[in-house]
Amino acid sequence: MRAVSSIMPVEGAQSEAPLWSRLRPGMQFTGLILQKESSAGNGSELANFKVQIQLPNQQPAVVQMQLPSHLAQQQALQMQYLGLPQGQAQSGKEASAAHPMVRWGVQAQAKSGEASTTGLATAGLLADTAQSEGAGDLPHLLGSMAGQTASQVDLSNPAQQLQRWLSSPMFQHQAAALQAQTIVSHSPQKPQVLAQDLKHALDSSGLFYESHLKDAALGSRPWHQLLQEPQNKPNFLPPEMVAQQLQVLEQQRLSWHGEVWPGQTMQWEITERESSAHSSEDPSLNAIQSNLKLTLPRLGEVSVRITMVNGRFAIRVQPQQTSVLATMQSTRSELATNLQSAGLTLESLQIASEAHEAASQSYAAG
Repeated sequence: MRAVSSIMPVEGAQSEAPLWSRLRPGMQFTGLILQKESSAGNGSELANFKVQIQLPNQQPAVVQMQLPSHLAQQQALQMQYLGLPQGQAQSGKEASAAHPMVRWGVQAQAKSGEASTTGLATAGLLADTAQSEGAGDLPHLLGSMAGQTASQVDLSNPAQQLQRWLSSPMFQHQAAALQAQTIVSHSPQKPQVLAQDLKHALDSSGLFYESHLKDAALGSRPWHQLLQEPQNKPNFLPPEMVAQQLQVLEQQRLSWHGEVWPGQTMQWEITERESSAHSSEDPSLNAIQSNLKLTLPRLGEVSVRITMVNGRFAIRVQPQQTSVLATMQSTRSELATNLQSAGLTLESLQIASEAHEAASQSYAAG
């Protein structure tokens, strides 16, 4: 999903809390186009639509959205809540008129026997119309819509500058993974200390600097902690940091690489994925997945995938060398006991090599 919009409720009790107070940034939900109301005017290829959105564990709500005029009634949309725009009032009467931002894409119709896919638009704006049926105050598009060129869209000066920078060679050559500048921990034998050191490494990486500035301004974070972040260091490189921040925002994925303790490097990727509607998981809770890859002195290369949903963990350990598989499997019960003693609720713990899994699948297929 690449389109960005703001929403405005059309129907619902005015005494209820604003629609977006029930959402948290990153939450995904669906929408269905009910009606095309009017053209956006001024020769625009956009039109105002009424869209019914379905929030997890909530009654459907109807919002107004500005979309490409070629879209049809009963067409499905996939959306992700981003939050309120910067500088928008958050309380009182002004908050009730705030336009929350969402990212959206068109849900393509699946052919028989095929899974449905989401066609991605480039950018757009939704408006929440609880207080007014008029659409005169809908924001302009932030980026080009599907099928339009950039010259047909009115971009603000900061948006134009960001667009130029994103297409520049400097941005295209930025590292995909955040590179640690120092050794993370000197306590590999103390899991709780190591966990805190990893948390501190991410927290002070600079990826969340703007959020930390807000916390400091509100008094919930000491100002001196910001001095530890790259933005306040003499050799800070803005293009590299911005590229990684955009990756986290756009793809909900954080990649890290560095020396986790002396002499031991680790690749680490954290992603957030939407829970399956057909699983036993609460659909309002997204799954956090952590993937680790280390090359250890005795075990060789080992990959670990940890998935957490609602505080429950599913862990899969996969050594590349089949010769160490039996040794690792013999310690599985001890590992599970240690994890549970540390306070983790285990859904599953698997130890299997890639070659062993492929052989099992081949046997099952045969």
